[in-house]
Amino acid sequence: MKLKNKDKLVSRFSYIHTSLEWMENEAGQSVIIAKAPIKKGETVAVWGGKVVHKSELFNLGTHAFAHPISKDLYIVTPVHDDGPDAVHLIRTSGNPNCGFKGEITLATLRDIEVGEELTYDSYMVNPDVLESNDTFFEAIRKRYNGNFANFVQQEIDQDPNLRVFPAFQEGAWGLLTSLDLESCNGDTIRDPEAIRRYVVELCELIDMKRFGETHVVHFGEDERVAGYSMFQLIETSCISAHFANDTNTSYIDIFSCKEYDPKVASEFTKKFFQGGKMRVNVVNRF
Repeated sequence: MKLKNKDKLVSRFSYIHTSLEWMENEAGQSVIIAKAPIKKGETVAVWGGKVVHKSELFNLGTHAFAHPISKDLYIVTPVHDDGPDAVHLIRTSGNPNCGFKGEITLATLRDIEVGEELTYDSYMVNPDVLESNDTFFEAIRKRYNGNFANFVQQEIDQDPNLRVFPAFQEGAWGLLTSLDLESCNGDTIRDPEAIRRYVVELCELIDMKRFGETHVVHFGEDERVAGYSMFQLIETSCISAHFANDTNTSYIDIFSCKEYDPKVASEFTKKFFQGGKMRVNVVNRF
């Protein structure tokens, strides 16, 4: 890609990294290019301006650039005679090298080399990704989790149907999923054969090979904690649980050094025990 220098970057209301410059590509499009190496995680741009409601955008015409900071609010920067603030020249891409911190701060997702164009994906600021029954948007949420603008990321984190669990990280010893499932079916958690059946079906679902029999034992002198406890060795670690009779709450831990999907395991568990509110914590163990 041949580039030619443009005028000096304009940053009246916004911030742009000093290692960036404004260039024009062969197609005559404005691009923001690194003129020096930039490390992963560095802030490269911050949007600034006046906050307006979306209903006001139509009246602005072509005299301002707008950047979304919530479903209804935008931060608007006016265009002066010498052009727009350079932050608005950063283009979007399906293969971005930048992502968001908060609502208005853009940071690099990896090291940037000299001559690279800086980009972000428009879906990072697009509430459409909050559609729960769409496989495309589910893939987008997994790809950019942690790098969406905050008003999008918060919705993902707070909605059980949208939440993205940590993936098995390279170098990790194993992945631990801890489930606290309230309001379970009382008959099921008091039935040792049902608990054994749960283990068998779960292991088949997440492709874990059981090692030996499932141990299910009822104990507890204190009625508050009395109930069945379960332990199952698997070839890649173990699955354990305690089922509290007093509250009909299940406490289940799934630990494996083989990769599995915590969302699949947690959804199956909730359905099997007919539970209500569920807390899910997923941690890579090193």
